[in-house]
Amino acid sequence: MQIETAWVKPPLQVGGLDHLAVQAPCINIYGRMLPGITNVTDRARYYSFYPWLIWSFDKAGYHEFDDSFVERFRRADCLFCLIAQRHAAVCGGDADDHAAAMVGSDTLAAVARSLGDEGAIRLSDFSLREGATKRYFANKLGGLGQYYLGVLRELSILDGDSSSGVRYTRQVGAVIAERMDFSVDRQLFMSVVDADLVTASQLDELSSFCPCQLCSSPGEQEILSELFFVKNGFDESEALPRRRSLQLILHLAALLCANDAELSETHFRACTYAGSLPDGTPWDIPRSLSTTRERWAIYARNELLSLAVQGLFFALLDAYEASAIRLYSSADIADWFIEQPEVSEALDVLGAETTFSQCVSDSQSWLPELTGWQKPMHEVQLTERIATLTRARKSADNRRDIVEAALRTLIALASRNNSTERQYADLVFEEDYFGYYPINLESFARHSSGNWAPSKLRDVLRWLLINWGLEMHLRVALRKLRGQSQSTFRIRPSDRGMEVIAIPPAVHTRPRFNQAVRVLKDIGALERSAAGWQPSAFGKEQLELADAP
Repeated sequence: MQIETAWVKPPLQVGGLDHLAVQAPCINIYGRMLPGITNVTDRARYYSFYPWLIWSFDKAGYHEFDDSFVERFRRADCLFCLIAQRHAAVCGGDADDHAAAMVGSDTLAAVARSLGDEGAIRLSDFSLREGATKRYFANKLGGLGQYYLGVLRELSILDGDSSSGVRYTRQVGAVIAERMDFSVDRQLFMSVVDADLVTASQLDELSSFCPCQLCSSPGEQEILSELFFVKNGFDESEALPRRRSLQLILHLAALLCANDAELSETHFRACTYAGSLPDGTPWDIPRSLSTTRERWAIYARNELLSLAVQGLFFALLDAYEASAIRLYSSADIADWFIEQPEVSEALDVLGAETTFSQCVSDSQSWLPELTGWQKPMHEVQLTERIATLTRARKSADNRRDIVEAALRTLIALASRNNSTERQYADLVFEEDYFGYYPINLESFARHSSGNWAPSKLRDVLRWLLINWGLEMHLRVALRKLRGQSQSTFRIRPSDRGMEVIAIPPAVHTRPRFNQAVRVLKDIGALERSAAGWQPSAFGKEQLELADAP
């Protein structure tokens, strides 16, 4: 019998995301609500610039997708960023209007600032994939390949991939490209790309390419607004949630501005959840947008559940790591944690021996009205506190406060819930979806009105630490290890017992709100006022589409 031995390389240890699979339903929901906008598609003008660039290459006779094409493309991508950075430096004001989220900014911002009035930049010093002085971006097709290609294909603006080549579509991409071409100097732009050298004066001459100039390109502004607001040739039913969500943001922006409140992701999440403004007054929403607000409220409710569960997981791992003890099972760790003084103190505040159902009834004495989300004991503020504390200096006091805030959040969610209703309303998930993501609003409703209800709060906490904490994490990490050959364990079994690898803080998902707001600013639907951002006249016109089919 022949026996062979060999070294087995350990799996790559990575940070990973969503260690408890609790954020997935949130991500699923906001993906449906803002299709065509992602967390990395920050600027509206890239939706026109990339098809324009490939269309322009085609016009210039560059048809072959070869190394020469790719290098020319990368020089153009660099140039686009340099134009925005130069315009920001020359014009002053808010640099974000010009250069926020421009591809390559981390490298090229300082280069543009140091240019002076007589300087010049060799584009290939930053665009070359091999041999660049300081490469602006690693991806073969720069920002297109890394961020925008998937969305532009989804919107039928571009076709192809980074291997076989990227093409503009004639029915959409070419039309957008032609609209942009009316307002920019294609000849100068292409001559700079071909020369591989740009001067300060040329960057100034090319300022019409800056993203802040989109509103000065009427045809381009019009077609991009039609795209984002799902009008005319872009009126596909599956894209309508994008229109409604953008309109909802515009509607909220007007009210927040009138109340001297910031248009922020935090306010959007809280206002949609509670249906009220920061001062507690109801958010009077047009009927056409009420369903959209309700769907975003479901997202926000799932987000609150996510923060509470993540907070408990953080506190457990933090205490276990600080103790330097080693235990061999999830149950043993949970039992040990519950006996810690900080956890006992948190439980005693709410009643460790009180049943969960009684805790829900007792919440009437401390839980604010749903609309009063600025009050400290509201679940919105409790979860913000969890997120803050998990990033603060680790201590027993912080762990106590996290556990208390997490339990209060779960009690608040149960108190406001009607378990007989569909927790996700008209949002339908694919079959067996929740088998992969067991921590969700449906399972929370079942447990809070079922097995948790007669159980003591202490026992509910133990159940959460084991089933929605340690065991869930091991299940998720093993699934990622099997499917991706990557180790995302934050705590894992070893010969010496369970050992902590890292302690993930409790984090929000990012529901594409900031990207949506940036798009609205870029296309001129939001304008700056003394009190903040508010809908422009153009933005108000888009709000009037609320009752359109």
